[in-house]
Amino acid sequence: MKQRILIAPLAATLAFLLVCWTACSKSSSSSDNSNRVTLVTKAAWKYDTAGIDLDRNGTIEIGDTTLQACYKDNTYLFNKDSTGVADEGATKCSSTDPQTTAFTWSFSGTNQSKITSTADPLLAQGVNIYSLTDTKFVLYKDTTVLGVNIWYIISLKH
Repeated sequence: MKQRILIAPLAATLAFLLVCWTACSKSSSSSDNSNRVTLVTKAAWKYDTAGIDLDRNGTIEIGDTTLQACYKDNTYLFNKDSTGVADEGATKCSSTDPQTTAFTWSFSGTNQSKITSTADPLLAQGVNIYSLTDTKFVLYKDTTVLGVNIWYIISLKH
C-alpha cells in the first residue's frame, strides 16, 4: 500500500511535466535543439501509459494502476516561446480546479536531456527525456522506492 501512496503523487506530477520535455540526444547542436523544440511544440500531448521500469531500460514492467482517470484526460500544449498550457480535460479531479493553467518550460541538463517547468515545484528539478518523436514523448524520473532504484516512466502521445 505504501508503494501506491508514493507512486500516485509522482505519477500525477510527471503527467503534468510531460508537456515540457524533449528527446535525449548525443549532440547538443542548435539544430538538434531546434528539432526537439519543433517536436515538443507540434501539438498538445496527452497521457498514453505510465509505470515502473525496474531495470531502467525504457520498458515498463509494472503498469501504474493508481493514476486517477482525471489525470489521464489532461493535455499539455508546449509553445515555442517556452510557455505552455495544461488543460484539465473533460474530467477534473476537483471541480474547483481551473480548466487551464499556464506554465513555463525549458530544456536543461547535459545535451538538453531534461525538461523543467514552473507547473509544479517537483518539476523545477526537471524530468529526464527518454525519447521524443512526432507522436510519442517518453519521460522518466529516476527514483528510489523501498530501497530499490527504479525509473517511473510516463509516455505521452498526440
